[in-house]
Amino acid sequence: MKNTLFILLFYISTLCSAQTYKYIGVEDGLSNRRVYSINKDKKGYMWFVTQEGIDRYDGTFFKHYNLIAGNESINSFTEMNNLSMDRERVLWEVTKNGLIFKYNFDKDYFQLVLQLKKKDLISFTYIDDNNNIWLCTDHNQYLFNIDTQKLIPLINTNKYTINDIVQIDGSTYYIGTDKGVYKVKLINNTLFKVHQKKLESLPVQVNKLYYQKNKKKLFIGSFKKGIYVFDSSKQTLQLVPTDINDISINCIKELNENEILIATDGAGVYKMNTDNYLSSPYIVADYSKPNTMNGNTINDIYVDNEQRIWLANYPIGITVRYNRFPKYQWFKHAIGNKNSLANDQVNSIIEDKDGDLWFATNNGISIYYSKKSKWAHILNDSDNRSLNKNHVYTTLCEVSPGIIWAGGYTSDIYIINKRSLKVSLFSPSQYGDKNFQPDKHINSIIKDSNGCIWLGGYYSLICVDLKNKKIRKYPSINSVNIVLEKDTNHIWVGCSNWLILLNKKNGKIKRIEIPKKAYIYTLHQEKNGLLYIGTCDSGMLVYNSKTNSFISYNRENNTLMSDNVYTILSNQKGTLFISTENSLVRFNISKRYFKNWTKGQGLVLKHFNPTSGTYRQNGTFVFGSSEGAIEFDETTKLPQNYSSKLVFSNFTLFYKTVSVNDPNSPLKQNIDEAKRIDLKYDQNIFSIFLASINYDYPSNILYSWYLEGFYDKWSKPTYDNVIRYTNLSSGKYKLRVRSISEDNLHIIDEKSIEIVIHPPFWGTIWAKLLYIVIFGLIVWDFMQHYNTYKEQKASTDKIRFFINTAHDIRTPLSLIKAPLDDLADKEELSSEGKIKLDTAVRNTNSLYQLITSLINFEKAEIYSSRMHVNEYEIFTFLDEIIKTFQPYVDSKHIELTYESNFRFLNVWFDKEKMESIVRNLLSNAIKYTPNNGKIKVIAFSNPDYWGFEISDSGIGIPEDEQKKLFKLFVRGSNAINSKITGSGIGLLMVRKLVQLHKGSIILKSKINSGSSFRVSFPQGHKHFKKHHLEWNHESISDSGTLFTSVKTKAGEVLPPSIPINSMDSPSQRILIVEDNDDMRNYLQHTLADIYYTFVASDGKIGWDIVQNIKPDLVISDIMMPNMNGDELCSRIKSDINTSHIPVILLTALNDKSNIIRGLKYGADEYITKPFDISILKATIINILSNRAVLKNSFSKLELKNTDESINYASELDREFMNKVKDIIEKNLSDSNFNVDVLCSALNMSRSSFYSKIKALTDQAPADFIRSIRLARAAKLLRSKRLNITEVADMTGFSDAKYFREVFKKHYKMNPSKYMNEDQV
Repeated sequence: MKNTLFILLFYISTLCSAQTYKYIGVEDGLSNRRVYSINKDKKGYMWFVTQEGIDRYDGTFFKHYNLIAGNESINSFTEMNNLSMDRERVLWEVTKNGLIFKYNFDKDYFQLVLQLKKKDLISFTYIDDNNNIWLCTDHNQYLFNIDTQKLIPLINTNKYTINDIVQIDGSTYYIGTDKGVYKVKLINNTLFKVHQKKLESLPVQVNKLYYQKNKKKLFIGSFKKGIYVFDSSKQTLQLVPTDINDISINCIKELNENEILIATDGAGVYKMNTDNYLSSPYIVADYSKPNTMNGNTINDIYVDNEQRIWLANYPIGITVRYNRFPKYQWFKHAIGNKNSLANDQVNSIIEDKDGDLWFATNNGISIYYSKKSKWAHILNDSDNRSLNKNHVYTTLCEVSPGIIWAGGYTSDIYIINKRSLKVSLFSPSQYGDKNFQPDKHINSIIKDSNGCIWLGGYYSLICVDLKNKKIRKYPSINSVNIVLEKDTNHIWVGCSNWLILLNKKNGKIKRIEIPKKAYIYTLHQEKNGLLYIGTCDSGMLVYNSKTNSFISYNRENNTLMSDNVYTILSNQKGTLFISTENSLVRFNISKRYFKNWTKGQGLVLKHFNPTSGTYRQNGTFVFGSSEGAIEFDETTKLPQNYSSKLVFSNFTLFYKTVSVNDPNSPLKQNIDEAKRIDLKYDQNIFSIFLASINYDYPSNILYSWYLEGFYDKWSKPTYDNVIRYTNLSSGKYKLRVRSISEDNLHIIDEKSIEIVIHPPFWGTIWAKLLYIVIFGLIVWDFMQHYNTYKEQKASTDKIRFFINTAHDIRTPLSLIKAPLDDLADKEELSSEGKIKLDTAVRNTNSLYQLITSLINFEKAEIYSSRMHVNEYEIFTFLDEIIKTFQPYVDSKHIELTYESNFRFLNVWFDKEKMESIVRNLLSNAIKYTPNNGKIKVIAFSNPDYWGFEISDSGIGIPEDEQKKLFKLFVRGSNAINSKITGSGIGLLMVRKLVQLHKGSIILKSKINSGSSFRVSFPQGHKHFKKHHLEWNHESISDSGTLFTSVKTKAGEVLPPSIPINSMDSPSQRILIVEDNDDMRNYLQHTLADIYYTFVASDGKIGWDIVQNIKPDLVISDIMMPNMNGDELCSRIKSDINTSHIPVILLTALNDKSNIIRGLKYGADEYITKPFDISILKATIINILSNRAVLKNSFSKLELKNTDESINYASELDREFMNKVKDIIEKNLSDSNFNVDVLCSALNMSRSSFYSKIKALTDQAPADFIRSIRLARAAKLLRSKRLNITEVADMTGFSDAKYFREVFKKHYKMNPSKYMNEDQV
């Protein structure tokens, strides 16, 4: 807030008490310049009634209030009266229309209390000591009692308009009217007139009354008839002789026990002694002088406890007069007045030997003769003695009594004689220096103890020895701002960024680096040798030359209000006076204590100038500024005691001001009255505004706070008066706030408020208890699942052990089964030998079935969610499965029957899984039914379900074990005791497969009476997922088909389409890759009589052999160390040099996923262990026969093969042959085209290309190219369009004779005969 402070001076040359005025206008926040009424409430706020409404003021900020009745705002200009206060110091406002408003402190608004029903306009209101509000109209009066809230009409025989009322005692009043003054007593709501002859004889229009109770005097302010005094003790009435008898009196207020203030309408404020009635102008506008009272229309006066006088001053607004500030004299330029300072920009001040002041200004030099109080001016714009147009002077020095040297923004140095006021220029030639070059400007001139003059300038430092008439120049010292003598031998020089200590005798220079390289404004040395340095932006530095150390005083570590220190002066009594950017500062050297004197504390000047000041012989200090100069006594002290009350002035929620009556407001009372604020969880973004009710030094207040429970540390004191918090967590907090004096960081006031942010429901204690319960349930559930997981993991480990064992058993089982088949096929055995061999083969097959069951269970475990559903006829499906068990049933003499309530029924299921369900249940029934028992299978169907039931007359299952029967590795105790073999996994697999079909299985059993398993499934296919129905399970043959599609009896005839003699025995080379030594040796021994065999123990060795020998076929196991069979197959098929080699994969992994993966890697066939050796041999013959067909096709470049039986060519081989064909056909007519050219075009070596072409076409590359040329020649000859020579040339034969020989050798006839032979 910008405030304008002025000083009223009695006479410009005398030191007098300064009346300081503070003007408060609309620019400071006042709602309107026309102010009608001033009051002060119990909290200390000032209240103003203006033309725009009601304003509240705390010394810094305004808050505006509107009066609202219903939905309408009150027009303050036409309807408001004066603001009144009751005995509890509560504010009341009564409008002219009879609306009574009371200010509610808690809710911070004016509340409508009563509305008069009569339409008479209220012309005057008054609140007496009995808490009665007097409501006066032109002809009637009413009393509204504040305590009882009752409105009472008064009976009054006097019908004149009432203008003012004063109370004498509990029931006696003086009433001023348009026709005079009379005394009344209020008894039973009736005004009884008390006759006083002298008083009743006064026929004047009364404006204001004031009753002085201790002296029993009534002062009557009239309308343009002066002031009358009625002494009730003497019953005398007299007109007081004053200068305002023809001025209207607006207000009379007490100043002290013996004086009153009289506010007039045009004559300012007069002060009157209540004993002798002497009066004089007290606060009067003086428009002939600046900075004085500038208004005489005073509507109201309020004198507070600190003797501040508040004036409703039109057209200014509010004027406050202070009488508590220090005495000082202000030297200032007055326009047109030569007996004043020449210019307000004072750059340097000195006092001469006579005690007179010299001022160097921006318009010459002014001399103030202290004893005569007169001014003289030289070298200004009106002085013709000035040798140039630059009149700015920055430094002065008295070199001898009455002789002043002056320097400034010129190269000249002026010498002024005070007695004659003659001016001359300094002449260096008189000192023996004829080549002296003047400086750009001179900033500092001093005289040292030896009588030498030191000139500090822009370019250099110069010493002038007056006695010896010598000049010494120091060009290495430049940008000099200030020169100061340290002692008789040394000089301090303050430069822009350096402090220099110069030895006068030898000229040695010591540069002292200033902290932060601060710019030096001024220097001052105390008696103890400490050097005080005023800087720009670094505050005040204290340099100790003995310890070469600095002490820094600035805004960060002390109470300095500015870091720009311009001038430092001392009275050598332990006190420094310092001028800064915006204040004067008193510094106690011993206590290191700063006391600021600012504009807010009555200091009229600001913007002081560097090195502009002096300490006078009379004990006063003078400082220069851009607004003149100020002089004050060294004993000047500022008022130490002042009122400052800390308040919470405003509360905002989400950056919007919130009042008590606002919807969803958390405030139940005024924020400053509140002890606690309760906020919802989503109201955690709020601000609290602070204010200090301080009318003396409002700019001297700092604020600090901390929020207990959030950050238990006080914030750094700052001017910021807004406390902001965003996203504050739920909880209870206590906000503690302090107001702190900037001068000494003394705590002025402190207050606190509790802030509670309630959590949402999910953050309450009940919610937290619920979370604990839920967490406990989650932990319990987790432990349950964890225990289940552990059990499942243990079960899975067991299953994995069995399955791995099954995989390992398959290889030796193959070595057992294959020799047995060979033995049965090739050897003639005796009858007993055949019986033993059949027994071995039968038990080998049983072992195979057990291994297959284990692996099938793995499939159900791992791929249980994969379904391949199709529609099947269930009667036939079940019948075929039952028939496969008939031989086994017959061997045990068991009666097996099959019944159904239908003959034909199509249902949906996964064929493989359903077969496993039926086989497991039927197998268990046969296994646990003794000889001569019975088994019955019943299929059933109804509109919703279909299924089957398998019952037997077996050993049964104990009742307590039936629920556990479908768990892993669980078998009935009676089954274990009966020594019947079993794995305990069959029924678990059955239940899982049934569940996959969304079906159910029910067990009924009784010991020694048999068991019954009833399985049912929903009709239709809607319960299956769509992708289950879309799977075509016929596209890939399963492992069972691979194994059973070829009968395993010895001596089975191979398919007739692949004759054995079609293979060129023993020219083919076969590589066997197998990590099992027995299996590898067996295969090598078995195939060695037909093929060249090579062996490798793992895929890595196998790959090396493939690259070296290029075998005709590779047989490889899948599960091997270093490199498995899948990776070996992938490498063979992805290399152009080996991609033509067929690969057969052998494995114990017989599930479809493994088969599919192997085929994707490019395997030509996939055979599961154990296998029949005859099947392997047939597969080898089949693959190699197809390779022979492919070679024939490739040799003729018939790449678009339509023979469905030929499906072993890899896509890489086809792409290779297509590329070869394109190159040959493009170069067919070129006789120079040969194998080397073709290899170069393919980026292949000759050897690699030879091997590849030989493998694919069974021809050497040259023969292959020649056959292509001959094939094209034969085609051209058949066309009969060209002769033989032309055909030879077009097909790349340069010699026609050679062409005939080659053609005849290939086609068994010469070209002529071939051309003329009829085409078939």
